[in-house]
Amino acid sequence: MSSKYTTVAGVATHFLYTGTTTLPPEPPRYDRGKAILLLHGAGGNAGVWRAQLQRWGSSHSILALDYPGHGRSGSTDGLGSVEAYCDFTADFATAVRLSRAVVVGTCMGGAIAIELAATHPDLVEAVVLVATAAPLHFAPAAVDAWREVTCGRAPQPFTTDGFSPKTDFAVMRELWMEQVKTDPRVRFTDMVACNYYDGSARLTSIRQPTLIVAGRDDSLVSIEAAETLQQRINGARLVVLDDAGHHPASERAEAFGAALQEFLSQLPATGGS
Repeated sequence: MSSKYTTVAGVATHFLYTGTTTLPPEPPRYDRGKAILLLHGAGGNAGVWRAQLQRWGSSHSILALDYPGHGRSGSTDGLGSVEAYCDFTADFATAVRLSRAVVVGTCMGGAIAIELAATHPDLVEAVVLVATAAPLHFAPAAVDAWREVTCGRAPQPFTTDGFSPKTDFAVMRELWMEQVKTDPRVRFTDMVACNYYDGSARLTSIRQPTLIVAGRDDSLVSIEAAETLQQRINGARLVVLDDAGHHPASERAEAFGAALQEFLSQLPATGGS
């Protein structure tokens, strides 16, 4: 797994990628299996996908970016809306010469993936929606809690709320370490952006093969919300992972990887981008 920067809309944008390391000015090579683009959630960064990058790096050409204001990318602000994140994603794909990919998004990244599949269909070969919903709305109490953090009235929370009771503490600690790499103000504005976005109108426009992955113990996005996605996206498949909460790609990394691999094996063998 390698790390690199590219410039997108004037922002130094950090991303992780797998496969052969290329010189700084050159984009990654997409000559292994499928080209897969991983989109993180609200306040997250590329590191939340580390388990899957390590698992599939030798089989597929995978990229995971940090959006502006997240992780190691430039800017002190998020983009303010899911639509803006979608446009940034399309511009990122152009910058790294990625013409077509399987787009995998978790939480806010799932909302971005929905918008991208509907508005930039030529860029998206297939869609994987993880722990997301349409509409994707954060509870008022959660938004208020992060507002208090941004105002300096409360410490940044490290809770087990988003995890399954069966999740290994080491996994939780690893994700908390990723959490602190993004300014709480950016996480707050991401949550507000999600609450303003209603992707439900886009679902019937998605024509790409779609996999939906939900954690049975997810306290933030219900199984019913995942079932609604499946019902409204033509031909979508739903996989529910036991003993997983809001972070199934980390909490149940092997089971998530197996579900992803089964889905990828059913796509046409077109190779990378």
